[in-house]
Amino acid sequence: MDLALTYNPEIDGLDISLDGVDLRHEDTLLTAAMLSVLCDRTAQAHEVPAGVDRRGWWADTYAENPGDAFGSRLWLLAREKQLPEVVQRARRYFREALQWLVDDGLAKNLEVSGFIPRMGWLVVDVDVGLVGDSRRYRFEWSDARQVWRLAGENFAS
Repeated sequence: MDLALTYNPEIDGLDISLDGVDLRHEDTLLTAAMLSVLCDRTAQAHEVPAGVDRRGWWADTYAENPGDAFGSRLWLLAREKQLPEVVQRARRYFREALQWLVDDGLAKNLEVSGFIPRMGWLVVDVDVGLVGDSRRYRFEWSDARQVWRLAGENFAS
């Protein structure tokens, strides 16, 4: 069970969910998926110029399994042009950020697709295969707002 977080458009970010005066909790993968995708993963040394902050989570240094890293490298795409290669990188970064769900046995598989619906937007759909079920998440990038956001959960194809 996790503390529930929701996307708050007023702050363009995640916010703690309340149930009256209590903290809301949830037992789905939504909060885990949002944190995995929307938090910054450390960039590889060759991905940023020398002296530029590689971001990431400080506790990755102490991961039980060497190479485990939290978050995603989607932040590296913020200044990219809308090209098919960028859509492919976004798909790869989503898969990388959520692969732990499969590795830890919480999901059977991941399906990740992406497309550019119009100028300045990138959409990535993630289908997390569970035993006898699945969860679908749609994430959108807006050039104008410079932010990824969860646009839908369990939406129809």
